[in-house]
Amino acid sequence: MKLKIVYFGSSLAGKSTNVKTLYQILRSKNLTKGDMVVMETEEQRTFFVEMFISSINIDGYDIELKILTTPGQFRLHPLRKVIMKGVDGLVFVVDSSKEREKVNFLVMRETAAVLKEQGEDLMRFPVVVQYNKRDLPDAMDIEDMEVRFNPWGTDYVPAVAIRGEGVLETFEKIVKNILVRKYARNTSI
Repeated sequence: MKLKIVYFGSSLAGKSTNVKTLYQILRSKNLTKGDMVVMETEEQRTFFVEMFISSINIDGYDIELKILTTPGQFRLHPLRKVIMKGVDGLVFVVDSSKEREKVNFLVMRETAAVLKEQGEDLMRFPVVVQYNKRDLPDAMDIEDMEVRFNPWGTDYVPAVAIRGEGVLETFEKIVKNILVRKYARNTSI
C-alpha cells in the first residue's frame, strides 16, 4: 500500500523541523531507507522537504510512504495545490504563538479549500493537528486553539518539534487515521 502524507502550516510553524526530526527518529530505528530531500530558497527558507519510507509494517500493513511539506511562504502558495494532489492524509502544524493566530487561520482555511476542490469530504479526511512550539511564553491555550484550528474535530498532538516532542506521536496518529479511512472504504463496498 502506498500512502502520501503532507505536512502543511504557516511559514516557520515547524513543518520541516517535524519531517527532519521524524527522519532521524525512523532512521535510528532502521525504519527508513534512502535520503531525505530538502530544497531551500535563496533566503535559506525551506521550499519543501520530501522523505520516502520504502517499506514499513504498521498494524500488519506493509506500507510505502511519501512524506512532503508544503511551502509556508505566501508567494509559494500556488505550489500547495500541486503538492497536495493525491494526498492521503494531512498534518496541520500550528504555531502556538498568539501572534501567529491569524496566519494559522488563513493557512487552515486555504488548505480546506484545496481539499474541497479535490472533492474531499473535509469532515472525513484524515487530518492530525499538531500544536507546535508549546514551549513559547505566549503559547495559546490548547482549548482555544482547538476551537480556532480544528474544524475537523480530529486528533491533536501538543509538540515541541525542535526537541522531538510529539513528532513520532503525530506521525503514528496520521498513519493510523489514513489506514482506518482506507480500510473503512474498502470494506464498505
